[in-house]
Amino acid sequence: SKGGLMKTNLVMNSEISPKITDQIDRGHHTHFMGIEGAGMFALAELFRQRGYLVSGCDLVPNENSEQLKLEGTKIYENHHESHLSGVSSLVVSSAIPWDTPEIQEAIRLQIPVLKRAEALGQCVNHGQVLAISGTHGKTTTTAMATEILDIAGMNPTGIAGGHVFSWSGNLRHGGDLYVVEADEYDRSFLELEPDIAVVTNIEADHLDCYRDLDEIISAFRQFLGSLPSDGTAVVCGDDRVAGRVLNGLEGRKVSYGLKPGAQLRATEVHQDEDGVSFTLMEQGTNCGRFGIKSLGLHNLQNSLAAVASSRCLGVSWEDIREGLHSYEGVKRRFEIIGFHRDVLIVDDYAHHPSEVMATLVAARKSYPNRRIVALFQPHLFTRTKDFASEFGDSLLVADEIWVTDVFASREDPIEGVTGGLIASSIEDSGRAVRYHADMNTLSESLIQFLKPGDLIITLGAGSIRQISEEIKVLLQGGDLNE
Repeated sequence: SKGGLMKTNLVMNSEISPKITDQIDRGHHTHFMGIEGAGMFALAELFRQRGYLVSGCDLVPNENSEQLKLEGTKIYENHHESHLSGVSSLVVSSAIPWDTPEIQEAIRLQIPVLKRAEALGQCVNHGQVLAISGTHGKTTTTAMATEILDIAGMNPTGIAGGHVFSWSGNLRHGGDLYVVEADEYDRSFLELEPDIAVVTNIEADHLDCYRDLDEIISAFRQFLGSLPSDGTAVVCGDDRVAGRVLNGLEGRKVSYGLKPGAQLRATEVHQDEDGVSFTLMEQGTNCGRFGIKSLGLHNLQNSLAAVASSRCLGVSWEDIREGLHSYEGVKRRFEIIGFHRDVLIVDDYAHHPSEVMATLVAARKSYPNRRIVALFQPHLFTRTKDFASEFGDSLLVADEIWVTDVFASREDPIEGVTGGLIASSIEDSGRAVRYHADMNTLSESLIQFLKPGDLIITLGAGSIRQISEEIKVLLQGGDLNE
């Protein structure tokens, strides 16, 4: 129960040992393996802010490490058993194999080993938890809800899976009201004890962890089933699959969306390059006009999730309006990288077919007079194998399509699985596509292709952002083909 003694799991070779009751006390030394990951970095920073001694390691330290180093945190390059000297507990990224020597040495030394999700639960479950789940939109909704609650004077602690511009990072440090991105990967969200649980949408994804969509739905039902008797489930009424998780769920339920029947509904929607404006109806009552600077109907739905959950906490419409207006966005969510020689350069984290589709539709709606050039980097071999055809279909929204090779992330290669699978799917639809696997020459090739009036958008959860930055530099230094 909240406020009670938290329990941790000792993990070895993917087997979970009997639970132990060693609580991570303030002042103890917690080491984070894979600290550069967005979620891990935010959690490490939260631990540090709450008085824990923190250290970390990663294969390739980056700007996150530099920030922590400046604040006196020891960061190691690569993984090694020597990092465990003086460590009281070890928090491990889900991307790290359990047979890694550093983990095995912690087990031998009887140092508690926690998955990131378990450590997050230890840190937040004692407070009031607003957990944002769903296949898409978690980071944006988390940031939007935190912004609204901040404007309302509720001093929330926000923990997001992306860099939120107004936070200058992944964490907004506040009080014991926690707005937490609740990830379904590896069933991580089941470690949380939410008071309000949001489900933005549900689709097949992470099929390396789940057998099929039915198993994913079952996990979401279990997540909502953890709500207390006075808790609230907030679910997108536009998403047919998300609606299925409400079947048989007891307790308070709130729906939001664009379709009739939603308890919180957006109507009279207008989109342009400045964002989205809309009228909000709550239980049939007109609550006025609102606006967000983010583009696309998918971000409108994200804002409705943030509004609905804020209303559950008693936030006024005035504070909601101001919070939505002041929200400045998240890095890599339709982020404008530059505008040079009449070419608009945009970068987006979209890495699932539905996300790619939503992002390109938003670009088309907001910039109807620009040629949309989409450059997609697939993320994970398993996801590419499972959704090659769907990725091909989603990319057809663009005027011109470029595909590069797979960003492996935590996975080993799968024979025959490359970005070429997606390119072949596009060609089968009768559309031209340029498959350019070599990242080292990609930006130079694109510069020869781009024309004034284009919108070039890089898409993917891997390293593709670097190409948008390289294009920006090249455009600043030379002319385009007319």
